[in-house]
Amino acid sequence: MFRPLWGSVTVTEQDQRAQLRAASRRGTLALSGREVRRVSKLWTQTILPPVVGAVLFMVVFGGALGGKLRDVADIPYLWFILPGLLVMTVAGQAFANASTSLYQARNEGYIDDVLTSPLRPAEVVWSYMSGGLYRGWISAVLVAACGLPFVPGVENWLLAIVVLILTGVIFSALGVMTGIWADSFDQQAFVAALIISPLALLGGVFYSVDMLSEPWRTLTLLDPIYYLVDAERGGVTGTHESAVWLSVAVAAVVAGVLTLLAIRMFHRGTRLRP
Repeated sequence: MFRPLWGSVTVTEQDQRAQLRAASRRGTLALSGREVRRVSKLWTQTILPPVVGAVLFMVVFGGALGGKLRDVADIPYLWFILPGLLVMTVAGQAFANASTSLYQARNEGYIDDVLTSPLRPAEVVWSYMSGGLYRGWISAVLVAACGLPFVPGVENWLLAIVVLILTGVIFSALGVMTGIWADSFDQQAFVAALIISPLALLGGVFYSVDMLSEPWRTLTLLDPIYYLVDAERGGVTGTHESAVWLSVAVAAVVAGVLTLLAIRMFHRGTRLRP
């Protein structure tokens, strides 16, 4: 009688799948590590400028103007603006790193190495997002280290950390989508300079929405970054103007949707392949 061969075939297929999964994990770690090392190696370009900028905002607005403005929403002005500066730092840096890194990969042609690897679209997207997340979060940690010694403290650490995590995911996913979409550096810079930055500055970082008259009050309430800033302010100071946990829930849904859209764009390969 002949010995059945089905078992050996099944084992071989399982081994191949296991080897492929192991290769995908190694590739994901390698690509993520490359993005993180890129941020660390170029720290004078990636980390130092946003930290210095945020510290200058704290010195000028919290120090020089804080003596005149005193309190906003019944809290010291420096304490009031610190949460918004943290959100603004994470949003700007997470977006900038993910979009720039992916656009450079496309522009210089080494995206082909990634496309021909065994990595799945989700693994590639998370790898590029990891650099943006690292850059945004490490910058925020340094800004917090500079600002927290001069404020009363943090009222709700869990809420403050969750908001910054969601902010990083949202804007790093947007960065990946922009890096895929942009055909030129001007298009990539357009989104950062004329959409992300204005929304961040007009998101209630330096003022309370209750201080505004129409139409500025309505325009601020239509700014999605305002709700991230307000939720972070609720975590840091305990003071907020909107439903904080509703804002967090909406931000979590938006983060998931944008990540799935980024994966979908990469899966389709639009603008990635010639």
